Amino acid sequence: MGQHLRRLREGYGYTLRKVEEKAFSLGESIDNSQLSRFEKGKALPSFDKLRALARIFNVSIQNFSDVLDLEEFEPFKPETDDYDALLTIGAQSLSRGEYGRAFVAYEKAVEVAERNEGPGQNDRLASARWSMATALKALGKLSMCEHELREILKLRNETKPGIQIRALLQLGSVYRELGDLCLAEVLVRESLALAVASTDAPAHATALNTLANIYETSDLTKALAFYERAHEVLAASGGANDQKLVVLTNLGGCLVKAGRFQEGLAKLQAVHGSAREYGYRRIAALSATRIGEAYLQHADVARASHEFAESDTLASDPAGPYHDILFLNAFHRWVGAKDDGNGTREKIAFGRLRHLRSLLERRFPEVDEFDRWVAKHRRFDHEHFA
Repeated sequence: MGQHLRRLREGYGYTLRKVEEKAFSLGESIDNSQLSRFEKGKALPSFDKLRALARIFNVSIQNFSDVLDLEEFEPFKPETDDYDALLTIGAQSLSRGEYGRAFVAYEKAVEVAERNEGPGQNDRLASARWSMATALKALGKLSMCEHELREILKLRNETKPGIQIRALLQLGSVYRELGDLCLAEVLVRESLALAVASTDAPAHATALNTLANIYETSDLTKALAFYERAHEVLAASGGANDQKLVVLTNLGGCLVKAGRFQEGLAKLQAVHGSAREYGYRRIAALSATRIGEAYLQHADVARASHEFAESDTLASDPAGPYHDILFLNAFHRWVGAKDDGNGTREKIAFGRLRHLRSLLERRFPEVDEFDRWVAKHRRFDHEHFA
């Protein structure tokens, strides 16, 4: 929490005294010595003080809740102060789906880059921030991720173009997950143009994949075209295995939605096998969910249930559970129980959904459908008992 407060303050260029003045103007007493203790980890702000700090730094209270959640990963922070070694540890943890461990490795890389002044400091700091933002996004901490990306974009004229392209692209992806598809598309198309101009194949493919994500809820034909182009770019450039498998997972799921069941299922099954072989836990979990959805579309409930159970096992690792994937699996069970008229199973699935929904900041169609159902029935209950 202390490190996060310091980064927020320095990001605004505020002194401790300036924050004290801002707090006073909001009717809250936070003197500069008190804030210094917060930043050094010697004291924890009360809820009222966090609320005032959230207003001063233009972040949500959820932002601070996320910070407290992340403190559970502090014991896994690497001891080394070697910047390159920290990035390597973070990348290895990220590829294994251990996003909390990746976060603390990248966070320490940011700290090391901040301390070591000299030529290339801004590039090192921006790279570490981008990596940390990637881990935060994977953990579902979208507001914190957005903050780190905006800090990178402030250095637009002081860092290499590649990191700026990735920050812009990641920011577009964050807005997509927050449900602002219009702004997401603007940012992703801008990053796509920059990636093509600079012949940055990984960023080019990621931009195409994100555009496909955006269109998948409204135009399957366009989405398929973008996924296929993303796969072609990666195949031609020899892109990383995990990036290829992510695109193929999305492509396979989209093919199933478009009615090309066998073709889509074959891709998903191939991805699932490769992801398990390489140890890409998140990709393996998501591909299992997509296979389950494909079987549901063909009314094969038994096979679908088996796939959702396998996905749950992969997504439930205490080292870093994937709440969005667990939500998807619970959502399909809930819908199935309602359709079957099985009240007990429906209540169990609904309770799990309520819990998982409270842990999600990102949005996707199943989240929106669940939210609408809850809002509708809340209104019905209120009107019925009024």
